[in-house]
Amino acid sequence: MQKKPITNKLLWIFAVGQFGWSLLSGIISTWLVHLYTGSAERFLDTNGILSQFISQNPLLASLTLFGIITAVGRLFDAVTDPLIASWSDRSNYKGGRRIPFMKAAAIPFALITAAVFVLPQTGSVTANNTIIFALLMLFYLFMTIYCTPYNALIAELGDTQEHRINVSTFISFTYIAGFSLSTLIPSLANAFQGGRVSAILAPIAEAKNVSLDELMVLLQGNAASVVKMDQARALIGDGVYAQILLVQQNAMRTAIGIMCAVACAACLVPALLIKERAYIDSKPVQTPAFASLVKTFKNGQFRRFVYADVIYFFAITLFQTGLADFETRLMGIPSDNTFTLTVIMTVVSLLLYLPVNKLAPRIGKKKLIIVGFFTYAAVFLITALCGKGFVWGLIVAVSAGIPMAILGILPQACVADVSELSTLETGEDRSGMFFAARTFAMKMGQALSMLIYTSVTVKHIVNGEAVVEAGQYRTVAVIATVTCVIGACLFLLYDEKMILGRIEQLKAERS
Repeated sequence: MQKKPITNKLLWIFAVGQFGWSLLSGIISTWLVHLYTGSAERFLDTNGILSQFISQNPLLASLTLFGIITAVGRLFDAVTDPLIASWSDRSNYKGGRRIPFMKAAAIPFALITAAVFVLPQTGSVTANNTIIFALLMLFYLFMTIYCTPYNALIAELGDTQEHRINVSTFISFTYIAGFSLSTLIPSLANAFQGGRVSAILAPIAEAKNVSLDELMVLLQGNAASVVKMDQARALIGDGVYAQILLVQQNAMRTAIGIMCAVACAACLVPALLIKERAYIDSKPVQTPAFASLVKTFKNGQFRRFVYADVIYFFAITLFQTGLADFETRLMGIPSDNTFTLTVIMTVVSLLLYLPVNKLAPRIGKKKLIIVGFFTYAAVFLITALCGKGFVWGLIVAVSAGIPMAILGILPQACVADVSELSTLETGEDRSGMFFAARTFAMKMGQALSMLIYTSVTVKHIVNGEAVVEAGQYRTVAVIATVTCVIGACLFLLYDEKMILGRIEQLKAERS
């Protein structure tokens, strides 16, 4: 039966799913460490507002709770990623090899993401540690169940080089949109907490014979001066501070819950609207899971790609995890202004999508990806050397938009190229396993990043107070700089010209 032609409209419907899962991933990567570790320096800052619930000190050698979770999580992924990929590659469901998994995973994926910030609030730190550990393992599992089949569709819907670059461009756009929306969570939370905080502070303002605005200046300072948290707490008293902290916590949880609901709806769009069998003539493969994984990593070009890809995800996760801290702690930018910088970075990246889309077929994906690595290295080096002031954040935001566009679009197309060549050479479509291996590389890079970040930025005692010093954040940026340079060097080994030439040769032979 003649399959329906793949159109850009279909690819955009598919890309909505990327918006959903990148929003869920962004919630975890941006806010997990920020909310559960550290401490607020200014009144109403969000850093560390959930830190009372879990262990803050290293639990095993120098590993923090999140270091242990991410290390165990990667071992967990080493088993689940190939199993889910093989299950998808070998399946023969009426709805297709990929879509049924996406339908089943979307709702629990979103619910578990919200639960990470809601459930660990018992009176026992040990119980909370256990709960958050279990929830994050489930988060990794359902992320795999949704994302591995989803990513396999990149190769299957990208039936031509043009479609591969287009779908990679579209999902990169929705990825940035989802991640950027996740940074809006504090702003959404402010909408819920503003009136309640004012109501709590009103009696204090009246007792001190000042307006609420004047009291907020006393608590937070102004453009010329900053009031430290211990001074603010002394002014309002620990009891009032505890009330406001609870309001903050609940407002953040509400905002995260709303974002998770939006993400869930987006994840379901391609799962419900794309009739996979109408567009893709897929046949289940026969190779068992780990045999398929071995075959995948025997592909020399894929290995070269993955080496660099692990480095990319390691560096970008360091950047995403530390971005709020870099801006507030190193550059002295108020947390209220950090979203402005995220918008600027996103807009710059989006403006470059069309040029990247047009340049990739002309000069090659490989050259652009290497440029992206070196540009990211420059961004991280600027961060490591930055001084105080909004202008530093502006320089970083504008510069980061360039590699965000390049590395957000092109790596997926590279995996699709390698996967198509493998299918043409072997007659076995194992797209799920290729993208599962890439997903595992992503998680490995993220895990190493989380391990390094939480270890480098662990609190230590200075003048009797537990703090994270600016030098620790600069060390993180230096590590990211070095690894990006290494990633660029590794990607020089990837032979894109040979891959594309071989694909055209095999297609010509079969036509």
